Amino acid sequence: MEAVQTVVGRAAARGHQVRVLGTEGLRSRFESAGASFRRYKYAPDNDLSQPETDLVKDWEARNPLDLWSRVRDRLLCGPAREFCRDVAGELQRDAADVAVVDTMIPSAMFGAEVAGVRAVILMHGPYMIPRRDVPPIGTGFMPARGTLGRLRDRSAAAVTLAVFRSGMPTLNRARAEFGLPPVRDLPDLMSRADRILVCSSPSYDFGSGSVPANVCYVGPQLDDHASGATGDRWAGPPGQPLVLVGLSSTVMRQEGLLQRAADALGQAQVRGLVTTGPAVDPAGISAPPNVTVTRWVRHADVLPHCSAVNTHGGHGTVLKALIAGVPLVLVPLGRDQPDNAARVVHAGAGIGLRKNASVSALRAAVARGNRRSPLSRRGRRHGSPAGCRTRRQPRC
Repeated sequence: MEAVQTVVGRAAARGHQVRVLGTEGLRSRFESAGASFRRYKYAPDNDLSQPETDLVKDWEARNPLDLWSRVRDRLLCGPAREFCRDVAGELQRDAADVAVVDTMIPSAMFGAEVAGVRAVILMHGPYMIPRRDVPPIGTGFMPARGTLGRLRDRSAAAVTLAVFRSGMPTLNRARAEFGLPPVRDLPDLMSRADRILVCSSPSYDFGSGSVPANVCYVGPQLDDHASGATGDRWAGPPGQPLVLVGLSSTVMRQEGLLQRAADALGQAQVRGLVTTGPAVDPAGISAPPNVTVTRWVRHADVLPHCSAVNTHGGHGTVLKALIAGVPLVLVPLGRDQPDNAARVVHAGAGIGLRKNASVSALRAAVARGNRRSPLSRRGRRHGSPAGCRTRRQPRC
């Protein structure tokens, strides 16, 4: 969501008239970015900071296949008719030059098709559609080695595509209702977009594998500038490194991991800063004397003073740490986080742990991370804006 908000804010700052259609919980975020806001009339509410309004509830998924099925039925395909109605109706009431659609609700693009408006899909992480020579998204795999590794990737990609192919009848019923031709599969669906903007770096995305002609890497969209007022409070005295713990800002049942991370920092010779985000009450985390627990801090104020970052592996936090040259300790909880962890470990820029990592394992990983600072040139390149362009990429 940060990438979407950043893109909206930058477009508004350049004088464009930006209108955002979404759930009511997003109103203040986008209005503060300079956009006007319209609430969905038909599409379901999907507020990820509240368990009761999280459509997917991915913490309940039994395995990756179950998770992808939930995403297909509850977000990508199931509500296709409702998203299409909302977007088409809004564009018919108030025309626009282009419709920018979040990658998780591509059926909203159907509404732009109905209205004859160009559509852009915004991917706020690595390119998501399975392709040759890159491990499929959601697997957490490292790049394949040898015949067995390539077979592993092809098999996983086939399963992923099959899951979403089974959702095509639902999408096509919605398309038929609005007089649109059917789509065959997920790649065919994405080809309907005039442009797909990938808010990441090609080098971060394993730097290999061909992408379709409508795909353009635009680099991380991170709008996190230092406040100039509170950053110095985190500098601290020499010899007392600062370790930041930042897990998901949405509900992922992360309370136990937050507590173990705080306990691990309490046993280390560091200053700890634990951020809980809106989904967890800071008062619920028991903090050792050397650990501060708060709901939120501006990363740009803290990262220049950090010796390590312990995170779930959200794309925004990972890229900010890479750009700042801070080693990472990654404990993926789900979604795209295992893939981000694989990319960081592959780049030599961090350490990966399981989500049930113990206090002692977290403490040892933080100690290793402290000894790895600063990052190698290779690790920095994967998060650097300069690494987000290649000669083969089209102009966007």
